[in-house]
Amino acid sequence: MRTFIFILTFTATALARTEFWAPVAPPRAHYSVNARFVADTSRLEGTETIRFRNDTRRPIGRIALKWYGDVLRVRANDVPAERSPGKYGIALYDLPQDARPGGEVELSIDFGAPWKVDPHNGSAVTSFLSPHLWWGFGTLDDYEVRFQVPDGYAVATSGLYDPRAGAYRAEGVRMFGLFIGKGYESAEADAGDVHVRALFSAASRPCAELLLKTAVDVIGFYRQQFGFHPHRSLSIVPGMDYPAGGYPPATGLVVIHGQERLSERPEAFWRWITAHEIGHMYWGDYVLAQGPDSLGWLMIGLGIHADREYRRARDIKGGVGASEWNYVSVVKQGLDTTMEVTDEQKEAIQWYYNNTVEHGKSAALLNALESVIGAETFASVYRRCLKEYAGKQLGWREFQRISEIESGQDLDWFFEQWTRSSGSADYRVAGQECSPAGSKFDCTVRVERLGAMRMPVTVAARFEDGSEQRVQTERLADLDELKFQPKSPLKEVVIEPDAAVALAEAPSQAQRELVAKVSQMPWTGVGEATLEAYRQARELRIEDTNTWGKLGLLLYDGRYYPEAL
Repeated sequence: MRTFIFILTFTATALARTEFWAPVAPPRAHYSVNARFVADTSRLEGTETIRFRNDTRRPIGRIALKWYGDVLRVRANDVPAERSPGKYGIALYDLPQDARPGGEVELSIDFGAPWKVDPHNGSAVTSFLSPHLWWGFGTLDDYEVRFQVPDGYAVATSGLYDPRAGAYRAEGVRMFGLFIGKGYESAEADAGDVHVRALFSAASRPCAELLLKTAVDVIGFYRQQFGFHPHRSLSIVPGMDYPAGGYPPATGLVVIHGQERLSERPEAFWRWITAHEIGHMYWGDYVLAQGPDSLGWLMIGLGIHADREYRRARDIKGGVGASEWNYVSVVKQGLDTTMEVTDEQKEAIQWYYNNTVEHGKSAALLNALESVIGAETFASVYRRCLKEYAGKQLGWREFQRISEIESGQDLDWFFEQWTRSSGSADYRVAGQECSPAGSKFDCTVRVERLGAMRMPVTVAARFEDGSEQRVQTERLADLDELKFQPKSPLKEVVIEPDAAVALAEAPSQAQRELVAKVSQMPWTGVGEATLEAYRQARELRIEDTNTWGKLGLLLYDGRYYPEAL
């Protein structure tokens, strides 16, 4: 019996294995990187040392490294670390010895990866230039990077260059990125203690100079609004040929597309996209999104709010992204705009969810929230999240909690219908009367709720003498009666004159069924069914441009030329 017990105990010990686990607050790591770009072989190669202290209460025996390359060799505290067998999307390594609570870990890494320069523009960009620790979500770490390129290449990184050390330094960055461009020039300026650098080709110089000037102004404005800028440097680099916006590949590094085609967009567009991308440095690279994606819908929306404030302060109009109206357009198509979806559900979506929901609806949500709790309270929520969630994950539930604390209101009714449903706010003027009452007029306006969403909406009553009175509806009312006492007769009534709450009329069941029917039709040989669908679309007043586009082609295929035109 004793022997049997011994065998069980021994077997259990022998089968014990290390497992990967992620601390709620992972240790902050320091990266020392020596890398180079080898033009002859189009490769990125180098070595790095990653140091961190296990400041958790549990031993760490297995680490995860994220790297896209084909060379990855790891030593831990000067002993080879064994890569975990099996197939993983992330490289798992077992440490030779568990890092006990309070223990120090030093990883020495050799790495390499193919990295081809785009033959059309002579440039390349990467979100991270070396392997980095992966915990399943973003973290802020410190970097010291030395990087070599052949003569003729310009370099931009996520760090500020220290000429004495010959290294780029960055503290508290989510991802250290890299851009190189052959034959590119650079222009530099300072926005207080933030060094701004723009890389450009000869043809894109005018645009790059505009972006540089704008970035300095944006950083100054954001510092005035929020009290700080989160990083010591910002690099602006070119992207694809078409002027379609931009994106932040890494901390302190933003791509602006189409710089060689400056004249194809108004100046307002270039100023807006610069402010928008810098906004991501606060939301997504300083305050971190909940989950593996650095730019969840909440981070995107909060960043859009920052660039909206900049546009308002600088009176920038026209040529800018109208994110909220992208959301309104898909509501009219009957598409599901639920925001709280799983990764699996998001992958199954076949339409432009990022532009219309993650950008558009998120901006509409925050505008509506500001309308509900007031601009001053919303500003307090905004600044508090920046202060309390620096380097931490911020999800919409935490954002709701802070909004409730700052406003003193229960806001579950607001967040539930905006994030977890596809309902929309749709209100109309159902009736109005105005009659003399002594030296004034008694006016009544009835506002009816048509959409599934219940929101307090602002109603502006405008009168013939040029005056205006505003009042908010009761959100619980299906039909609200609003009273006004002006000095002149009523001229017009406008719901949401400032578009604080995006109003979107959802299609009827018949409209949704017809849109679905047309989308499923084959592209040729439909015959008379196309003509019938066309007549129904006119009768039902379909607004979806995709449906009309397909009907036009189907009508042409069926030789119904007048209708096709």
